[in-house]
Amino acid sequence: MPAIASRAWSCLGAALFLFALGSGPAAFAQSGKTYFLSNNLLLSRVVYDNKRSNVVVGMQLPPGCAPANCVSAITDGTYPYVWNNAQVDGSFGITAKIILDQLTPSGIPINSLEVPNSSRKGVPSTADQMVTSFSSKSELALNLSTDGQSVSFMGYLAPVNALDVSNSNTPGVVDPTNPVPGLNYRVVAQINAKGKLHFTATNAYSGNNGRAAILNADDGVLYAAGNAGNGSNPQPNGVILGAGAQILTPEVNLLVAQSPGLPTPVGSFNITELGDKPDKIGKDTNFRGLSIFDNVIYYTKGSGGNGVNTVYFVDTSGSNSNGNPLACPEGTGLPSASASLPTTPIQYDPSVLQTKGVFPYNMCVLNGFPTALSSTTSFPFGVWFADADTLYVADEGNGTNTYDPGTNTYTAAAAQTTGGPAEMGVRRQQMEPRLHAHRRIEPRPALQRSRLSFRQQFRDPPPLVAGHRRATQHHRPQQR
Repeated sequence: MPAIASRAWSCLGAALFLFALGSGPAAFAQSGKTYFLSNNLLLSRVVYDNKRSNVVVGMQLPPGCAPANCVSAITDGTYPYVWNNAQVDGSFGITAKIILDQLTPSGIPINSLEVPNSSRKGVPSTADQMVTSFSSKSELALNLSTDGQSVSFMGYLAPVNALDVSNSNTPGVVDPTNPVPGLNYRVVAQINAKGKLHFTATNAYSGNNGRAAILNADDGVLYAAGNAGNGSNPQPNGVILGAGAQILTPEVNLLVAQSPGLPTPVGSFNITELGDKPDKIGKDTNFRGLSIFDNVIYYTKGSGGNGVNTVYFVDTSGSNSNGNPLACPEGTGLPSASASLPTTPIQYDPSVLQTKGVFPYNMCVLNGFPTALSSTTSFPFGVWFADADTLYVADEGNGTNTYDPGTNTYTAAAAQTTGGPAEMGVRRQQMEPRLHAHRRIEPRPALQRSRLSFRQQFRDPPPLVAGHRRATQHHRPQQR
């Protein structure tokens, strides 16, 4: 039987649609009558194919590896033991199909839709399709477009059950030091209320994964968040350009007819803005969360051994003589009251890519949020505005298992005071009283509890349909 894991959730506004915590076979992507309804919940889900033959004990990993980079698989493709191969292959992962589930706000399932993939009949390699990588839990964030008419998310152009795709190079940006020699475009998917999908391929995020995307409908551009690079230091120019914050033009052609060029960054940050010494160029923008509010793009960084795990924003007001953003000459600040969304890539100096990265810089740490390097308590992930006064930041924690089987709860984690949101919460008094001269952003400690209660809710729900697998069987691999 397939293995199932819940990956991300999003509450869609009055304009649009959503999904259900699947049962039986999901409907295939379509374009007909309205498939999603407004004010419901949309859940992205990954289903692993669970075939023993997906991995053969002793086979070389990563596929096609150079002799110096090869290791031998230690377990076959049987779930959940297949993930033990990550012990020998640091890039290990298996592509899997994506299912979107629509639920009512109270959690009642409505329907499910499967994104086109190679496991479906009638989907040849030349057809539009997209997969995600199991078990990379930082993928498949769902974001509503600025006009409320579509939802965007990211994945890969690859078949189901392909190995180590999430660390492969993209075809247009090849890092010869990457131990994974495969070539796979990263892909942004847009889906509307009728279930109609459009796909846009990109050479960004070579060596790593794209994590989130939002359509700026008024200007016809996509913003994306992710990470790049899986090789040595220094990284190739294309990897540096393809990291972090990206801007893309949505495609209308089929994927097979698309020819993406070099990555086009829309934002850039370097820890030198905060007075710190430079580290691995291209890794300070290892972004995860992505949100837009009041003509400002916000990003979060919550993983990796470089940079600052915190909340950032893109400043479009210009740079000073030192190449730092006008909104934050010393690295932290607030968006300009006259901020506007960017419509073109950042203008950068190619001669300093290897020493300064994408420069001049145009991103700031939002006032009041952490600025410490290598934080052990701050792991921001999802970020969204509840209203003009409140910014919510979800924190995934440090990986400590705080589940109590005796009480079937995560109360230990909920009571923590050193997690990201709680830590950020104590900084509320340090923040400027107004942002954009008319709103206050407040990190909320309570978010940690609400996020954990969501996890608890889906840990052991009642069966949705006879024979449907419960979330107690869901594998929660370690974050890659």
